[in-house]
Formats: sequence, C-alpha cells, structure tokens
Amino acid sequence: MIHRIKQGALFCCLILMGWLTSCTDYNFVETGRAKAYHDTSMLTYFKGDNYNYSYLVYLINRAGLNEVFEGKSTYGSHITFIAPTNHSIRRYLLKTYTATQSDEATTDGLSTRAAFDKDAATDSMIMHLIDAISVDSCRNIVLSHVIPNENLQLEDFARGEKSTSGEAIGKGGKLYTMASGTQLWMYTFASSYGGVAGAGPLVLHVVSPTTQVERVVASHNIRTNTGTVHALQYNFTLFEF
Repeated sequence: MIHRIKQGALFCCLILMGWLTSCTDYNFVETGRAKAYHDTSMLTYFKGDNYNYSYLVYLINRAGLNEVFEGKSTYGSHITFIAPTNHSIRRYLLKTYTATQSDEATTDGLSTRAAFDKDAATDSMIMHLIDAISVDSCRNIVLSHVIPNENLQLEDFARGEKSTSGEAIGKGGKLYTMASGTQLWMYTFASSYGGVAGAGPLVLHVVSPTTQVERVVASHNIRTNTGTVHALQYNFTLFEF
C-alpha cells in the first residue's frame, strides 16, 4: 500500500514539473524558429560573432554606418536588418573580383581586382577586396538590408504566398522600402506538416521585384537593444536583391 502511495506521489510530481516547465519560453519549441536576446547594440552583437559577421562589420565600418546599428541615426533607434553573412559576402567578392587581367573600374565601385587563388583566400585578402569597393557602394550594400524605423519580429511580417503566375510578387505579404531606396517584398509562409496545412515552421521569404530572386531567412528574431536581426541563409549571394 505504501509503495503504491509513493508511486502515485511521484507520478503527480512528474506531471506538475512537466506542466510548470512547459509554460516557460525556455522549454517551448517554437516550430523551428531561433529566438535570442542580446543585451548589446546590434553592432556589438555582430562584432561578437566573427564566424558569421566579421566581413559585414568591416563593410559597415568602411561605409561609415556604425551609428545606424547603434541606434543613433536618422533610420531610428530600432531597425530591422536582413543580414547577409560572411558566406554571402565572400562568395560574391571571390566570384566577381579574382580575375587577373583587369584593373578597370566596375559599375558597383570596385576598381582593383586581386590576383590570387580564391580557394586559398585569407581574411586579409577578403578585406583588401572590400577596401577596393567605393564608400558609396559599401553604403548601398549595407542600407539595402535595413528596414528603417521598424523593429519587426517574425510574427510581425504579413502572411503571403508565392506567385503562381511567374510574377515576382505573389499574394499577401508587404513591399518594404529599404534604407537605400531598394524595395523588397517579404512574406511569411508555413508549410504543411504531418498532412496538416500551415502546421510547419513559419519562414520569412525575401523577394526582389527587380531581380526576381527569392531567398529565405535561416535564423529569426535575434533581438538586440537597437533592433532585430533576421539572418539570410548561407546560399544568399550579395547583390542578388
């Protein structure tokens, strides 16, 4: 009898513990979305993640846009940033600027092409390529990923659907004017899961009406004191938007 009472008490304790922990954000599985808060400015957050953002920090500094990510610019104390990672920046630079035969100026401001093996390119070589981009072009690159004066979480973006007629813009979503003046259509969509429509993870899609390139955000709701970061997938290449 005592043994049964102990078993019952243990069972009740386990149920109570499970109920209590399920009510916290830390143990709630949010359908695949990454969510974290960093008690720093967005710029400081980038500086703390060299693997993903060291080239971006270099671009921001060359562009003279540090204040944008410290919440001290006309773009607002809080912004939303659709972040390209080091992979996106490196891929573009190495693909475009490792020819050996040309020193002539290009349309996006890079006037020097480095002669080195792109497979053996070091960080210093990548920085050299960034240094060759004009300041105005660096500003355009960075600001084309900034939604000014809005601090948008994943849930704040409108639901939508990809166009079925071949047009860049589909149903729903919203067309955002970035700080550079570039326009991007963004929408969230949840795929089916277990045969249930809309039960899958909510994903943010970013589409350029100009180039018709569509990419998805890999990591959502990275919150800082000066706004929110949504990191693009590694397969995004700079200037696709």
